Amino acid sequence: MIAIIMSVIIIAYVLLIIAFWLGWEKSQPCRELSEEPPAVSIIIAVRNEEENIVNLLADISQQAYPLHLLEVIIVDDHSTDSTVRRIQEFSNESAFTIILDYLKEEEGKKAAVNKAVALSENEIMLTADGDCRADTGWVASMMSCFGNADVQLVSGPVRMSAQDSFWQRIQSIEFSSLISAGAATLTLGWPTMANAANLAYRKDALEKINLQVGQNTSSGDDIFLLHEIGRIHNNGVVFCRDQKAIIDTESASAISLFFNQRKRWAGKWQFYHDMPTILLAVFVFLVNLAVLSLPLLVFFNTISLLLATNLFVVKFVFEYLFLKEVQKFFNSKILLHEFVILAIIYPAYVTFVALASLIGTYMWKDRKTR
Repeated sequence: MIAIIMSVIIIAYVLLIIAFWLGWEKSQPCRELSEEPPAVSIIIAVRNEEENIVNLLADISQQAYPLHLLEVIIVDDHSTDSTVRRIQEFSNESAFTIILDYLKEEEGKKAAVNKAVALSENEIMLTADGDCRADTGWVASMMSCFGNADVQLVSGPVRMSAQDSFWQRIQSIEFSSLISAGAATLTLGWPTMANAANLAYRKDALEKINLQVGQNTSSGDDIFLLHEIGRIHNNGVVFCRDQKAIIDTESASAISLFFNQRKRWAGKWQFYHDMPTILLAVFVFLVNLAVLSLPLLVFFNTISLLLATNLFVVKFVFEYLFLKEVQKFFNSKILLHEFVILAIIYPAYVTFVALASLIGTYMWKDRKTR
């Protein structure tokens, strides 16, 4: 009986991977705007980004987009370094409008983003993180999707820097799996995941949604916005599969930072109201728990070594082939031996992070939060 259950779980997971693959291949770039481009407010919440924020602002200054239609609204979340000073210095010579404000009594990324949106008078909001880098075609590519009047929210591609470190490449592969899964489900009409490091939406769309959803968390507006806007505008959320739209973000430099980040992400699911997304999260957890239990089941002769090996290999092959295609889009490669290591440790990692997210707090940007 256990053998049948394990087989059904893995087969169902393989079918899910195939669905992701089809959704990924179906996603396309948006058509170029045929009319006057919209005015855009680029929203950036920052905390202790002295080493990164000027690089992002410099990238924005090089955008292939009319600079008079751009304004950058930065809200500082109680930085303790020279972030604010560096923004002010850049602003003095900037060719585009930079609005700098500060959180006073409130704290957290959600509060900073909400304040920035309130300061904006433009039609379109485009969010980025302070440690990101952008291609010159980023804004134009993301805005091209709004040439369709029905589009209310655009999820953009995010690539995690890999560089030469094995640890960073492992993070990059794992992160690309999340981005591609979110893109695939969105394209298939089932919005599940997005990333605020590259997210655009109409300001008017915020007036029609329940802004109280997800207010119990200090982060997570990306997912909650996606779910709420998608709930009202069934065909109004899209993924922009364009290499020009790719935003690059930094990988975690230490294991502790990595686990705190993933614990923060995983903790959002407790507050989801979207049942398909909840079911997807629970199913992925069960799949990885099942794979993690394979050695024990073999040890106690509950299933055969041959079956356990076959189940692991089948899961591995479909994941590898799918992510190999995804990495081509991000101009990156998956080395087979690195993916083998990731496939072995990933079930334990997912199980640990999922359980850890249910309890306690996490450290982020030198602040303990939940």
